[in-house]
Amino acid sequence: MDAFVELSAELTGFSAEELRSTGLVEQYAELAQDATDAELIQLWYTGVWRGQIPSARAYAEGLAWKAVGVAPPGTGAPGFGSWEHRPRRSV
Repeated sequence: MDAFVELSAELTGFSAEELRSTGLVEQYAELAQDATDAELIQLWYTGVWRGQIPSARAYAEGLAWKAVGVAPPGTGAPGFGSWEHRPRRSV
């Protein structure tokens, strides 16, 4: 696991501690066993793995958001994916 984190840190420019703080190291290490460097960078920065978002956390913890210093859209209340449901009508 340490080798994966160290490689990821080298590729992304984020420290090993910053990557561990995302809570995604184990999930990403499992997903990216046969990944190219470019795929690994894309996974960390966008939270997308081969066209799929593996989890809401992956989207929210994407390094792209941290790099530009903004919160990921849709992660505040009411939360990621909330656009999928029609709003309740108020009376």
